This record gives sequence, C-alpha cells and structure tokens, in this order.
Amino acid sequence: MTEQELSRRDFLKRAAGAAAALGAASGLGVKLPEALAAKGAKKPGMGYRVLGRTKLKVSELGMGTIVTGNAAVIQRAVDLGVNFFDTAECYREGNGEIDLGKALKGRRDKVIIATKWHTDGHTPAEALLRSLDQSLSRLNMDHVELIQIHGADNEVQVTGDELWEAFTRARQAGKVRFNGLSTHGNRAVIRAAIKNGRFDAVLPAHNAMTADSVGPAIREAHKAGVGVIVMKALQPAHEGKGSEAFQGLRGNPYQQAIQWVLKDPAVATVIVDMPTFDELEEDYAAVAGTMSEAELREFETAVAIVSAGACHLCGACTGQCRAGVKVADIMRYLLYHDGYGDRGRAVGLYRALPASASAARCGDCTQCSVVCPWGVPVRERLEKGHAVLA
Repeated sequence: MTEQELSRRDFLKRAAGAAAALGAASGLGVKLPEALAAKGAKKPGMGYRVLGRTKLKVSELGMGTIVTGNAAVIQRAVDLGVNFFDTAECYREGNGEIDLGKALKGRRDKVIIATKWHTDGHTPAEALLRSLDQSLSRLNMDHVELIQIHGADNEVQVTGDELWEAFTRARQAGKVRFNGLSTHGNRAVIRAAIKNGRFDAVLPAHNAMTADSVGPAIREAHKAGVGVIVMKALQPAHEGKGSEAFQGLRGNPYQQAIQWVLKDPAVATVIVDMPTFDELEEDYAAVAGTMSEAELREFETAVAIVSAGACHLCGACTGQCRAGVKVADIMRYLLYHDGYGDRGRAVGLYRALPASASAARCGDCTQCSVVCPWGVPVRERLEKGHAVLA
C-alpha cells in the first residue's frame, strides 16, 4: 500500500507512532493572524455560533452528505448536537437528499438544512424553482433554511436577477428562509456576494492552506454580516498523508485541521462528510476540544511544508486556459481521487465534463498558459488527471 492510498484510519495509526516535534512555526506563511491564534480553550461538548445576519445558531461541526448517507450515523450526529446539514440535488444522483430526509424524519425541528441549486447567471427563475421543488420532494420537507448557488466561480452567477427573483418567490412561498452560495475558494465571488447585499451566507473551501488567500475574504464577509460556512477543512490532512511532517505531529491532523479553521471567529460552522461512526466521533472530539499553542504552530509548519507545490483550491487558475480547460475543477477532482480516496466520485465528475473542457485538450497545446501562484506544475497535473480519470 502506498502512502497516498492510506485511509484516514491507517494514516492516523502510522502518525500516532511518530513523536518527533516539528518545533516553532518556520515563517513559511501558513498562519492564523496572532489575534485569532490566541483564542483560548473551550469547554467539552458541541459549540454553537451565529450564522451571520440569519441569526441561526449552528453547530460548529456540520455534516455534509456527498458520501454520508447512513441513517444511523446521521441520527447519532444529531444526538451529539450537530444541527447543520448540507446537501445538494446532485450528491449521489439525488440520494444525498433522499437519505438525509429519511434519516431526519421526526427530527426536523432539531436541525437546519441547506441545499443547492445550479445557475450560470442566466438560468430562468422557473427552472430554479423547479429544482428547489424537486429537492424538497427528495428531502420530504416543505422548506429548507438555506438555498445556495452550487459552485459559483464567477460574478455573473452571483448578480443575476433571475436568481434573485427565484429566491424571493421561494421565500414568499415559505420554501426557503435565506440565500447563499458555495464556491471553491474564489475570493472574487465571495466579495461580489458581499457587495451585492443579497446573500446571507457563503460556503467557501477554506483551510490552513488558504490562510492568506481566502482568510481575508471570509473575515470581510463576517464583518458585513454574511454568515461563513467552511468546506474542505481537511485538505491539509489529506495532502499530508505521504508527508513525514504530518506523521510527526503530536496530535491528530484531521482534528487539528478542523480546530485550525474554528480558531477564526468569522467561521460559523465547518461541514465535513462523516460516513462512519469512527469519523463522526473523531471530528466531534475535535470541536469539543482544542489544540495547544505549540500544537497549533507545529500544525501550521507541517501545512507549510506540504503546501509547497500543492493545489490550494484557490481558484486563481479559473479562466486562465486559452483552450477552455476547466483547470480548477480538474484539480479538485484529483484531490478527491488522491486525497479522499474517492475514485468513483472523481471519475464521475471528470467524465461529466464536456470534451472541450477536459484535459484531453492538453495534447493539442504546445505551451500551457496557466500559471499557478503556488508553483503547481499545472500541465503535468492535468495530464495525470486525464490519465487516471478519463
């Protein structure tokens, strides 16, 4: 078995045996601002934070449903105090919503539900409303608290009047309460949502690898009253599977990845897919505790080491390819494949790309036009992506 093929449990077993401390932070740039890093220890148990101007009190640990569908695990999460659940119509071809709805039958009053709809910025309101009705049918619910644009990567998607009309009509009908968007770390989209004033929450990809890129944008959102939900918090731990730096940590890197994000008071909740009882209990323990300042610095140092040449999901490559290859999307699919070990999902998403947007186009290119600010060898990664996912 290669290090890249390790499961979360296997990785932790190996890491637990290593006791070498990494020492103080090395100045490599992956740090929380000092004012945030100084946040003190918390009492055991689930914590709750206010989701911006929605005033909803959400659990610090939220549950995603891309993989998670086991009713017993979902119900156990509710018992532990998880009250925020994130889903989408495309997760497992609709089964993410179906399974969540079944698991929460009789517990609807205890939870806050967020789902998503797709828009290119021009999608008619009627189509969006049909999508919402289909989601509610799968969930077997009459409303959701939050409806979000799925994977916004440009400002046009955020400013479209059809979207606002659809949301307004859905809210008036009592089918939704608040308006949000998800984005894979795109700072311009987050800032456009803040400026637009129509969004109550944002869901970016953010973790210790995006401290300097996405971090400032989410704090701007928080200051403006826009609630911040974070996904992809575990990316540093996934990237660190094959790294001696991570295997030398004294703590659990998956728990520390969550704790690092929650050090920032701008973040209301971190959503994580937790398909097993073990992963649920492990992540619950993360929000019920805290890491010491020494462990925080060691973790940041380890992240800085594995970040060199790694994709940060920052979105800087979006739109750079002159041939129209969806570079940022393919990089994310590779993370699902290499980091999460979720080949099925990665392959499915990649093969759903139109041929004109896949890395097959790279074979016709004499010189890659994409420049990554983190030093990722873009063409090499794209070619690997096509080789393993096509």
